[in-house]
Order: sequence, then structure tokens, then C-alpha cells
Amino acid sequence: MTAAVSRADLAQRARQAPVRRVALLGLIFAAVGGAVVASGLLGGHPDRTWWAYHSNFLFWAGLAQGMVVFAATQKLAKGHWSGVLIRIAEAGAAFTIVSVVLFVGLFIGRDHIFTWLHEPRPEIGGWLTIKWFFVRNGAVLVAMSWLSWRFVGRDLAPDVRELATGEVVDRKEDADRISRDAAILVLAFAFGYSLLGYDLVMSLAHKWVSNLYGAFYFMGSFLAALMALAIFGVWLRRAMALGDIFTSKQQHDLAKLCFGFTVFWAYLMWSQFLVIWYGNLPEETYFIFYRLYGAWRPVGIAVFSLVFVIPFVGLLGVKPKQYAPTLVLFAVVSLAGIWLERYLEIVPSINHGAGPAVGVPEIGTGIFFLGLFLLSWAWFAWRYPIISPRLAADALEREAH
Repeated sequence: MTAAVSRADLAQRARQAPVRRVALLGLIFAAVGGAVVASGLLGGHPDRTWWAYHSNFLFWAGLAQGMVVFAATQKLAKGHWSGVLIRIAEAGAAFTIVSVVLFVGLFIGRDHIFTWLHEPRPEIGGWLTIKWFFVRNGAVLVAMSWLSWRFVGRDLAPDVRELATGEVVDRKEDADRISRDAAILVLAFAFGYSLLGYDLVMSLAHKWVSNLYGAFYFMGSFLAALMALAIFGVWLRRAMALGDIFTSKQQHDLAKLCFGFTVFWAYLMWSQFLVIWYGNLPEETYFIFYRLYGAWRPVGIAVFSLVFVIPFVGLLGVKPKQYAPTLVLFAVVSLAGIWLERYLEIVPSINHGAGPAVGVPEIGTGIFFLGLFLLSWAWFAWRYPIISPRLAADALEREAH
């Protein structure tokens, strides 16, 4: 291990997360955004607020779950370089519980969101019935939260004991069971969030079918998680004085993942578009064309530019990846694009042919969800060490050699 950072120093840093600042910011956002949401829902035209609620639910639930899955992928791939980041990512598990609660809101606002309630689709049989729809999707969210906490709890246990007793623990402790839980979580994420994508997005568009959309949704959520983790990592390096722990090499590795999955997002989008264009079936093409032509065309172009073009060009070189301000800038751009993508996928299917309207209801609802996410992250960081001494020590030792 490097002489600059001792194991005792890592244990001390693990307790120094800026919990109060994050919690205060989250509380302000949740209060301001909650006022906007309440005003919209209690007003005479609650539709836009419910639509914004639905699109934000899909964005934030996917982002939080993707953060935990990132930690799981590192366990499976033996990505020792990410030892400092793993616990920051695992903090997303706290929001998976919030997601289960927020899902109840979709049930309350179902008449404003789910078009199949007003346009029966007998060809699907009993798949789209209120009871079965909400039971299965609620079960997915509950199962994902439970699997996330089982994985995170097992990975947390050695660090909690080390900080409580001062006894240095082996980095390989319980490694086999942690890897097993990680594998189960990754597979459950792929299957579970594919189902959520099909049910919560595809079902809104009458007769639209795309077998690839499930993968497109959960991989887009994983990309959002990587971008959010880049922002958290850079910010916490300054807030917690982690300059000698979260190194430029680790930042470069994370930025390469952000760049790679940006390209993969474009690959999945093109794969989906090409098959639909080539098949030229009306039940498939209308969903794409409606978002690329007419009133929604500017939003479609903005999504493609924000999620792919700008981050791809911006993060193509080495220096933008290693320079923190540029990495944060392109991460924010990408997150804004993915947030807008969720809006583009959902609202045109349920707004009765109207054009886009991104205003106070949409932004206010987004701020409300952001506040809840920050509050849940702060709760996790207050309760558990936000840096794993054993994993950070391992990352620094391997980097030194």
C-alpha cells in the first residue's frame, strides 16, 4: 500500500461524508419540488404532473438501481480499480426502497397515465389488467430492492466491523457469497428492468412492439448511473479531501466506462431503429416517426445530441476524461439527455397528440425526485461508511504496483 495513505486514515475518511450538506440540499429540493407536484395534482389539470411523475419515476428508479448494479459488476469482473467508488455506488440501494413507495403513486394516478385502461386490448388477454399489472411490477421493485440490500449488506459487514472494533479485515472476506449475490443481482436487473420497460413504457403506446426496448431501457439506466457516479466521485473528492484516494487514474477508468456505454447506448438505439425502418410495419414505425418528425422532432434531436453526440465528442480524448470539470460537464449533459429521453418515450403516447411542453410541472417534479434521491443517499452515508477501507486500500495498492 502507498505510504501516503494508511489503513487507519482510510477508516477515518470513511466517516467524513458531507451528510448534512447533502441532506439539506435534498430537503430543499424535495420541499420545493413537492410543492410543485402537490399544486399540479390538486389543480384543475393534473395530467401533466402525472406524466412528469411517471417519466421521473422511470429515470430515478433506473439510475439508483443501476448504481448498485455497477458495484455488483465490479465484484464479478474483479475491478479492483473501483474500490473507492463501490460504496458510493452502493448507496443507491437506499433509493430502491423509496422507489417501491413512489410506485404506489403510479397506482393512484393510473387513470391519467396508462392508456390501456381507456382503450381495452383484448388481443393481450389478461396481461394488462390493473391487479396483475401492479402486482407483478411492484413485485419486481420489491425483489430488486431486497436483492440489492442483500448484496450491499453482505459487502458492508466487514467494513462496519472494522470501523467498530479497529480490527483490520481481509479484503477477500466472504468474497464467494458476495460474488454470488452480485451475479444474481445483475441477472435480476436485466430481466426485471426489461419487464418494467415493457410494462411501464411500451404498454402506453397502442400496439407498438419492440423486443429490444427492455435492454434499451435498463442499459440506458446503467449509463445514467455511471454518469451520476462520475459526478458524485468528483464532488466527494473535493468535499472529503479524497485527492490522494480517488486518483486521476481511477477517474480516467470511470470516464472510459462512461464513454463506452455512451457508444453502446447509440448502438442499441440504432439496432432498434434499423430493424423498425427495414421492416416498415405500421405498428412499429409510427412510434419512431412520431418522435422524429413534426412537433416532437426538436426533442428527439436534443435527446440524440445530449446522450450521444456531445458526450462522444467531448470524452473521445484522454485529457477530457482526466480533467474533472469536463467530465462533470459531459456527465450532466448526458443525464439531462437521458431524463429528456424518458419524457420523449412516455408523454407522446399519452398526451392525446399534443406537442412537447417542458415547463414548471416537469422540472418541478424532477427536482422533487432529485431531492428524495439526495435524502436517501445522505441517510445511507450517515448510517454506513461511504468509503470501504479494505477495498480502497486494495485499489491503491494495486495502482501503486
